Amino acid sequence: MVWKPKFRRLQGKIQILGGGIKTGMIRLGINQVSIYPNNGILLELRGKIVFHGRCTIGNNSCISTGKESFLEFGDNFNNYTSLKLVNYDHIKFGDNVLIGWNCLICDKDFHKLTRNGQVVERDTAPIKIGSNNWIANNCMILKNTRTNPNTVIAAGTFLSKDVSHLPEKSVIGNDKPVRVLSQDTYLNQWSRLADS
Repeated sequence: MVWKPKFRRLQGKIQILGGGIKTGMIRLGINQVSIYPNNGILLELRGKIVFHGRCTIGNNSCISTGKESFLEFGDNFNNYTSLKLVNYDHIKFGDNVLIGWNCLICDKDFHKLTRNGQVVERDTAPIKIGSNNWIANNCMILKNTRTNPNTVIAAGTFLSKDVSHLPEKSVIGNDKPVRVLSQDTYLNQWSRLADS
C-alpha cells in the first residue's frame, strides 16, 4: 500500500520474500505523525529493493536508489515519519528495526575527494544495521556503519564507521567518539526476541 506517492524513476526491481504476501504488509508514506506534512513518499528506484517481511515507512519520507544499489529491509521494519534513505551501494536492515523521526541514512558521498594528490575513487560503502535496533530521532548514518543486534542509537547520533565492537544490549551515542552510554538496555517491545 502506497500513500500519496511521487515517482522520479521506476527502473529498478522490487522483491518480496518471507512468510506469505498479505494486503498491508508493506505500507509506504502512511500518515502516522500529525506534526509533519501528509505528503506521502517520494520514490526514486533504479536498483534492487528486497522486503523480507512487514515494512512501514511513514509520511514525509524519501527513498532514492542508484543503478547498482541493493536495499534490504528485514521483517518488521518501522519508521513513523521523515526518513531520508539514499542507497547507492548496499544497505541492509535486520529484523525488528525501528527508526525515529528525521533520520538520514546514506551510503554515498556524492562528491569526489582528493587525498594526497589522488582522487578517491570509492565514494560508496555498505551499511549494515543489526536486528532489534532502535535508531532514535535526528540520527545521521553514513557509509561504513555497522551495528550489533539489540542496539539503541541515541537521538542526534552521527555514525560513519563500524561500531559492532561495542557490546550488544547497549545505548550508543555521540560523545566524540561514539561510546556506550548505557548497558543492558534495549527496546522493550523486542525484549522477548533479544533474550532468545
